[in-house]
Amino acid sequence: MTDQRLLKVEDLAIHYRTGAGPVQAVDGIHFDLRPGEALGLVGESGCGKTTAAKAMLRLLPPNGEVPRGRIDFDGRDLAALDEESMRKVRWKEIAWISQAAMNALDPVYTVGDQILEAMNAHIKIDRKSAWAHAEELFRAVGIDPGRLSAYPHEMSGGMKQRAVIAMALALDPKLIIADEPTTALDVVTQAQILARLSKLRRERGMGLLFITHDISVVVQTCDRVAVMYGGHIMETGPVREVFGTPFHPYTMGLTNAFPTLEGAQRELISIPGSPPDLLNPPSGCRFAERCPFATERCVNEIPRLHPVGEDRQAACHYPDQAEAFRVKAALNQTWAVVGERLNEPVQGAGTLEPVTADTPLLLEVEGLKKHFPVEQGFLDGLRGRNKDRKVHAVDGISFDLREGEILGLAGESGSGKTTTGEMLVRLLDITEGEIRFEGADIARLSGSELKTFRRRAQMIFQDPYQTLNPRFTIYDIVAEPLIIHRLAEGEALKARVVETLERAGLKPAEVYAERFPHELSGGQRQRVAIARAIVLEPRFIVADEPVSMLDVSIRAGVLNLMHRFRNELGISFVYVSHDLPTIRYVADRTAIMYLGEIVEVGPTEQVVRERKHPYTQLLLAASPEPDPAVVKPPLESAGEIPSAVEPPNGCHFHTRCPRAMPHCGWEGRDVVTAMSEWRIAGNELEHLGRAEVAGLDVHLQVRDGNVDAAERELDALMRAKHPSLAEAGGVVRREGQLSVRFEPQASPERRAIAERHSVACYLYE
Repeated sequence: MTDQRLLKVEDLAIHYRTGAGPVQAVDGIHFDLRPGEALGLVGESGCGKTTAAKAMLRLLPPNGEVPRGRIDFDGRDLAALDEESMRKVRWKEIAWISQAAMNALDPVYTVGDQILEAMNAHIKIDRKSAWAHAEELFRAVGIDPGRLSAYPHEMSGGMKQRAVIAMALALDPKLIIADEPTTALDVVTQAQILARLSKLRRERGMGLLFITHDISVVVQTCDRVAVMYGGHIMETGPVREVFGTPFHPYTMGLTNAFPTLEGAQRELISIPGSPPDLLNPPSGCRFAERCPFATERCVNEIPRLHPVGEDRQAACHYPDQAEAFRVKAALNQTWAVVGERLNEPVQGAGTLEPVTADTPLLLEVEGLKKHFPVEQGFLDGLRGRNKDRKVHAVDGISFDLREGEILGLAGESGSGKTTTGEMLVRLLDITEGEIRFEGADIARLSGSELKTFRRRAQMIFQDPYQTLNPRFTIYDIVAEPLIIHRLAEGEALKARVVETLERAGLKPAEVYAERFPHELSGGQRQRVAIARAIVLEPRFIVADEPVSMLDVSIRAGVLNLMHRFRNELGISFVYVSHDLPTIRYVADRTAIMYLGEIVEVGPTEQVVRERKHPYTQLLLAASPEPDPAVVKPPLESAGEIPSAVEPPNGCHFHTRCPRAMPHCGWEGRDVVTAMSEWRIAGNELEHLGRAEVAGLDVHLQVRDGNVDAAERELDALMRAKHPSLAEAGGVVRREGQLSVRFEPQASPERRAIAERHSVACYLYE
C-alpha cells in the first residue's frame, strides 16, 4: 500500500426525499481508501453505510439525492459524472458484491452466461476467450470450472456467493464494494469466502470496501475501519488499534457488546436506546442520547473528526478522557444511567457460573430421529430414482438437559439443530426415539396432556419481526398464553403481564403494553417474544438463533436476559446457534451437531479449549474473533456440508476431515469430488473420462485406452484429495474402465473421553 488514494470521500451527504421531509441518511462523512487496502465500514442497521456505498456507484433509489460532497475515485469525482460515463465505471473499475447472492443471479440463465454477459457489456471479447477467462475465475474462487454450465438453483449458498465474487472479478476492477457479503452464510462458508476474497485482493492489488455490522469479521479481514453511527463517522483508523484502544464511546460500546471465543470470559455490555431519527436528527453528537459520558456540549455541538493519533481520527469532544472512558464503559452500571434516562433498564447477566453435574435431570433424549420424505417428480420416476428417498435431518442423537442448565446446540445450517429444537417442544412429530420430560415420553402425548406439556416448554424463534401478531398489542401478545391455559383473568391477568414485561426488561410496562409490534425496535420485539415465552413460567425454553437478527448493540441485553432467567427463575434453555462466541457466553454445556448427529458434547469451556472432534476444530477455527489481540490464520478450504438425503458412508464428516483415516468411510462419491478438486487446482484429466457412482463404488471410463496411465492419474488425484482415500479404495481394472471399490462403514458412536465430555470419532477408539 502507498500514500496514494484510490478513493477519497469528502463531506458526502445523502438525503432521501419523503412526504415528511428529507431523511438525512448520510450527513457529511469523510474517509479514504488506498490501492490494495481493505477498509471496513461498520455500524448498526440504519447508520448509512450501505447508502454511502450505493452513492459511490450511483445506485440510489429515485428519491435519493446527493446535496453536497465529493467522491473522488482514481482522479474523478463520481458524483459529477454523467450517466454514460458512470456506466463505464461500474463493474469495469468498481464492482459490487451484494448481500443476497441468489438475488444477484438471474435464475433463468446459467452462471457462466451471466459472467460472459458482464464481460461483453464492457469489453470486446470472443466467447471462447471469455469462457476460458470465466474458468480461470471459477478456479480462483474455488469452484470446479465445470459448474459454469449450472443454473443458480443447482448451487449451494456458498457456491453462489463465490460465483458472484467471480463475476465481480471478471473485468479486474480497481475497487470492490462488498455489502454484507457473508451475512446469510454459515460460519465455515463465511470464513472460506473471506479468506479467498482477502487472497484475491492481495494478489490483484484491488481496494476493498467491506460493509458489515460484525466487528469480528472486520478485525480479521480489514486493514482500516470507519465506524458509522446516525449518518456520521464516529471513528476511523487501523482496525486493530481502533478496536483495541477506542476513542469514541460508541466504539467502546460495540467492542464490549461482542463475546469472544479465544479471550477471557467477561460480562457483555448492552447499549440502551436506538439510533436517532434521521428525519429530525439531533443538533449535537448523534450518539449523545445513548452516551453515558455525554455533557451539555455534546447535546448542542456536533463534534468534528480530528486526529487522535497516527492515521487515527475520532469525532468526540473529549479524546483526552478516552482512557478513563474505556475503564468505565466496560461496566454495566455505567450504561445503566443511560437506560434509566431512556426507560430501558440495563440488566447484567448475574453469575456466569455453570450448573453442577449433580443437578437433577429435566430432559433426556435417546436415539432421536427425524426423517422427511423427498417428493418425487415425474422425471425422477422415469430415471428410476428410489421412491423412498428421505432427508435424514436428525439421525439418532442422544443428550440430556439438567434443571437450570443452558445447553448450546451448535453447527452449520443443515446440521439438524432447529429440527431438534422443534421436536423438543413437539412442533414436529418424532420419526423414532424418545424425549423424556420429567420422566414422561412426550412423543406419545396428545390432547389435554400435550396442552399441559406446552405450558412447561416454550420456544423463542429467530425472527422477532415475524413471530408477533401485528394486529395484537404487546399486552394482548403476552396475555394470550395465560388466557389459552386459563391461568389468570381480570386484575390478576394484568398484574402477570406487567410483571412479565418488566422482568423481560421492558420497564415501565405501561409504556409498552398498548403499543403494536411495528412501534418497537428489533431488540424490544425480541424481548416481547421472550416475555411471551416466560409468562407461563415454563421449565425449559428452546431459543432458536434468538439474537442473529439483532444489531450487536442489543444482542448483549438479550443474552444477559437468558442468564438472568436461568439464575433467578431456574429455567433451562436449549440455545440453538451457529455462532460459537455467543454459545460460549451463554451455555454451560455445548453439543456440536453435524449432518443430523451429535459429534461432541461436554462443558462449554472444555469443548472450546480442548476441541477434540475435527469438526469442532473446524467450527472454532472458522469463527471470527473480535479481540484485536487475536490473529487467526485464514481458512482456505474446508468444503461444504454434504446432502442429508444421502449421508456419507461411515463418519459423516470424513469428506472434509484433514485427519480422516482409511476406515472412516471413504466411498465412490469422494473420488468424484477428488476429480472436481483436481480441475479446480488447474489440472487436466488426460486419461480419465466420465465417472459413474454405483452404491459405494465408482466406475471411471478410460479415454485413450491407456489403463496404466489412467490408474496413475487416478492415484494422484485421490492422494491430492487425501492420502487415506487412495489407501481405502480397491482399484479393479477392466477393459476401457477402472473401478474403485469401498467397504461399508458404520458411523462412529460417541464415547466418553472425560467426565461429561464425549466424542464420536474414530480417532478416540
